[in-house]
Amino acid sequence: MDARDWIVRLNSGSVSSEELDRFNAWQAQSPAHERAFAQERQFWRLLGGLEGSEAAAPLPASTVSRRRGPVSRRTFLAGGALVAGVAIAAPALVTWLRADFVTGSGEQANVDLPDGSAALLNTDSAIAVDFSAGSRRVDLLGGEVQFSVRPDAASPFRVLSLGGTSETAGAVFAVRSIDGEVTVTCAQGVASVTGGDADAASPVQVSAGRQTRYAKGRAPRPAAAIDLDVELAWQNGRLVFEGKPFGAAIRELGRYISERVVIANHSRDDVPVSAVFSMSGVYEAIEALAHTQGLAVRRVPGVAILIS
Repeated sequence: MDARDWIVRLNSGSVSSEELDRFNAWQAQSPAHERAFAQERQFWRLLGGLEGSEAAAPLPASTVSRRRGPVSRRTFLAGGALVAGVAIAAPALVTWLRADFVTGSGEQANVDLPDGSAALLNTDSAIAVDFSAGSRRVDLLGGEVQFSVRPDAASPFRVLSLGGTSETAGAVFAVRSIDGEVTVTCAQGVASVTGGDADAASPVQVSAGRQTRYAKGRAPRPAAAIDLDVELAWQNGRLVFEGKPFGAAIRELGRYISERVVIANHSRDDVPVSAVFSMSGVYEAIEALAHTQGLAVRRVPGVAILIS
């Protein structure tokens, strides 16, 4: 085991006396082990501080860098919550319990809807479906979904998210609800979009190759022309960034992996970046983008990625 393995194990909250003895023996083998462990511990502290979790408070003051004696089991049991403090936060349980269909990080799923329409769920997405005579309703609880709607003028197809509604009698359009903003992109046909603003004059008509956005309680913006190959590249296993701010690009990549991505150095967040990545290489994409900005990447597999 190396320093990172020991940090994860000792913070698990279930360290046996035998394991603690092995750790102390490993630490005593070489000053390099002690230095490596101290560096890893600082890394975890930084992650904890960035997450702002009470559980992520610094471990007791007797850090390895200040002492050479054996570390007590109590010391690491006290810090066990640090792992939980930076672990992946599951989607809001109450929201996800409403869902009929859900995808996890890095997953996509095709769903056949009751009326013969289809939904393609992107990573980390959830929908609730309510179909009845004369009514076709889908609640997008979070994430990104493309709908291929079977035409039926007598029964409008509605997608609700953040208080707004996207409606069509028959179209192919994608709805994305991320970070408090809904984006509606039309690939075929026309979708009518209203936001959560009760005073909005009229719906925004979004035709093929155009897009609108709205936030909760706000009217949608006028529809604008977009590049469908860029906006819907995720359907072909790709992520395309054209002049996207570095911080936003990293956050988007983070949606496709289970680890939490933490940016410690925000000095490059607004720098535009352009790149094309495969969804099968998200970790490599994060590292490549970070390096273009002169930033370093540290990863604790299954827990977090720190960019600094």
